[in-house]
Amino acid sequence: MKKKVLKLSAILFLLVGFIGTSQFKAKMVFNTLNKEGVFTVYAAENGYKYEFNEDGRAGVIIVKTDTKEVIILMPQEKMAMKTIAESPMSMGNDPLQAYQNYKNSELLKVVGKETINGIECVKSILWNKENPTQKMFTLWFSEKYKFPIKIINHIDGIEKSGMEVKDIEPWTPNATSF
Repeated sequence: MKKKVLKLSAILFLLVGFIGTSQFKAKMVFNTLNKEGVFTVYAAENGYKYEFNEDGRAGVIIVKTDTKEVIILMPQEKMAMKTIAESPMSMGNDPLQAYQNYKNSELLKVVGKETINGIECVKSILWNKENPTQKMFTLWFSEKYKFPIKIINHIDGIEKSGMEVKDIEPWTPNATSF
């Protein structure tokens, strides 16, 4: 379970950092270590969160964009952590924050546009700093939703490793959503 959460953290690291995210609810299919997980993503103007239940263990990662707080909750393990979005730990748990970190670097190269699940996306590749010919991640980002729709993880060597957002629908948060 902890390895899975760490792998999820690497993918989530790439999703982080899009302040002003469009409001929506979606299913995130996450593949790592040859296992598939399904998460629910909720995105709003003031933050976003991922809810998951892996092997009977529920968890939530909440990112408040207005205060730059990241909160990780795992109730069955009686674990709660709070940190700021720019910390290495947060970027490891929030792919939007990590993606924003790389967005303006020479390591992330835009290679074109493609449609994923009916959504137009900008396709980019993140290259390894130490080995500039090695792909780390391929990412499809929706400017409409201000959110990555698909990420392929090339680091772990497993063909289907990554995440994909599906079934996006409108969602209106309430005062207790974050």
